[in-house]
Amino acid sequence: MSDSSITPNSVKRFVPAAILIVGMLVLLAIMRHYDIRLDESFWQRLATHHALLQSWIEAYFLLTALGFVLLYALAVAFSLPGALFLTLAGGAIFGWLGVVLVVVAATFGALLVFLAARGALADFFRRSGSGFIEKLRGGFDRSPFFWLLALRLMPVAPFWVVNIIPAMLGMRVVPYILATFFGIIPGSAVFVYTGIGFSDVLVTGEAPDLSVLSDPSLLGPILALSVLALIPAIVRSRQKKGAKEKGGSHDTT
Repeated sequence: MSDSSITPNSVKRFVPAAILIVGMLVLLAIMRHYDIRLDESFWQRLATHHALLQSWIEAYFLLTALGFVLLYALAVAFSLPGALFLTLAGGAIFGWLGVVLVVVAATFGALLVFLAARGALADFFRRSGSGFIEKLRGGFDRSPFFWLLALRLMPVAPFWVVNIIPAMLGMRVVPYILATFFGIIPGSAVFVYTGIGFSDVLVTGEAPDLSVLSDPSLLGPILALSVLALIPAIVRSRQKKGAKEKGGSHDTT
C-alpha cells in the first residue's frame, strides 16, 4: 500500500471544509427561499413581516430559534458583512435571549472556520499569510487565550481574520472556543440591546434608524474591555520574555 493512501486522519482534515461547503449551499437556499438580503432592505422586510415572525416564535419557538442559530452560524462561517444585521435582528425578535443565540451561533460558526483552517485549508492560508502570521507569533505564543480574548473584544479586526490566525498559530481547540465565547459576549450584548430598542419601531411597520450604530457610546465600553483584556496578555508575555532572557543569561555564565 502506498503512502498516499487515504487514512482516517486525512479524511478528518476535510470534514470541516465539507461542512462549510454544504453549509454554503444551505445558506444560499434559505436566503433565496425567504428572499433574505443582508442590506438596507433587510429592515424594511423585517418590519413588514414582524407580526408573522412573532406568530412563528409563539407557535414554533424551538424551531425558529434553531433556524436563527443555523442562519447566523453560516453567516459567520462565510463572513457575510450583514452579520451585524442578524445580531440586531436577534434582539428585535428574541429579546435578551438573542444574546445567548447570537453567542452560541457565532462561536459555532467561528469554530467551523477554525477547524477548516487547521485542516484541508491549512496550506492555503499558510501560504497566503505566512509573513503576517509570523509577526504575530511571538506575542501570541506567550498567552494565546488572552490575546484571542482581546482580539474578540476589539471590534476593529475582521471576525474571519481572527478565526484563522489562531489556527495558523497552533492554538488548541478548547481555549479557542472559550476565548471566542466569552470574548464576543460584550459586543453581542450591546448590539442585541440596540436591537431590542428596534422592536418598538418594527411593530409600527417602519424600518429603524441605523444611524444610532455610529454612536460612540456603543463602541466605547467594548474598546475599554478590550484594553483590560490586553493587560493580562501583556503581563504574561513580559514575564515569559523576562524568564527566557534570565535563563539565557544563566546559560552564558
